[in-house]
Amino acid sequence: MRSITALLLDLFIKNGDRTSDPADRTAYGCLEAWVSIAGNIVIAVLNFFLGVTLNSIALTAQSIHTASDVVTSGVVLLGFRAASRPPDERHPYGHGRIETVAALAIAVLLVVVGFEFLGKSLDRIVHGANVRGNLVVVGILIAVGLVKEWMARFSSYLGKVIDSPALEADAWHHRSDAIAAVLVSVSIASASAGYPAVDAVLGLVVSALIVYTGAKLAWSSTSVLVGEGADPRLIALITRAAESVHGVRSIHGLNVHDYGGVKIASVHIQVDPELSVRDSHRIAGAVKYAVRNAISIECVVHVEPDAPGE
Repeated sequence: MRSITALLLDLFIKNGDRTSDPADRTAYGCLEAWVSIAGNIVIAVLNFFLGVTLNSIALTAQSIHTASDVVTSGVVLLGFRAASRPPDERHPYGHGRIETVAALAIAVLLVVVGFEFLGKSLDRIVHGANVRGNLVVVGILIAVGLVKEWMARFSSYLGKVIDSPALEADAWHHRSDAIAAVLVSVSIASASAGYPAVDAVLGLVVSALIVYTGAKLAWSSTSVLVGEGADPRLIALITRAAESVHGVRSIHGLNVHDYGGVKIASVHIQVDPELSVRDSHRIAGAVKYAVRNAISIECVVHVEPDAPGE
C-alpha cells in the first residue's frame, strides 16, 4: 500500500518537502481528490448494480454513500483551489480556512445521506423485503472494503503531511465506507443463509455509522473555525524554541492563530529591564528566527521587562 502511495507522490508531486507552500499544498489536495473521485466512481457504480440486482437496501445505501464521496471529493478539490488564492486586502492571511469549510460541507453531506437511509432501513424492518444472497458478491464487497481502507490511509497520510482537516475528513469518509462494505457483505451472506432481515438491520448500522462520522467531522471542523487552541505539542515546540534564545528570561501569552495553510504565533518574552531598545529588538528577532527555523511558522514577539510588578 505504501509503495502505491509513494509512486503516486513521485508522479504528481514535484516538491514533496515544501508542504507549507500554497501551490504544493494544492498539489497534495488535488492528488487526493482525483484519486478519491476515480476510485469512488468505479465502486459506486459496482455497488449500485449489485444492490439493485440483489434488492439489498444495505448495499444500495452503500452505493449512494460512495457516490456522495465523489461529491465530497469534488468539494475538497474546489476547496483547495480556492484556498490557494493569494492574500488580498480583505483576507491578508490568505484563504486557507476554506479547507476547513470544505471539511464542514463534507460532514453535512454525510449526515443528510445517513438520515435518508436510516428512514429506508426502518421501513424495511417494518414491511420486510426479499433480499437475494450471493457469495460471489460477498467476496467483491470484501475486496471493495480493502480498497476503501487503502484510500482512507492514503487520504489520512496526505492530510498529516500538509496538516489538512479537509483531507483528514475525507479519510474518515473512506474509512466509514470500508467498514460499511464489510457490514454489507455480512448482510448478503446472511441472505444466502436464509436470513434476509439482517440486511435491513445492518442497513440501520451503516446509516448510523454515516451519521456518526458526519457529526464527528462537523464538530471538529466547527471547533477549528470558532478558534480551537493549538496542539499542545506545537505549543511545546514554540516554547522550547523561544526559551532557547540567549537573553530570554521567560515567556507567556503564547497563542497560535490558524489560517489553514498559514499559522502565526504570538508570544510575550521577558528580558533584562536594563537592556537597550536595540538589544531587546535583537533578542526579539532571534526568537522569530528560532521559531521559524524549528517549525516553519512566523512569530510575532512582544518584549517586556522582567521586573516585579510588570
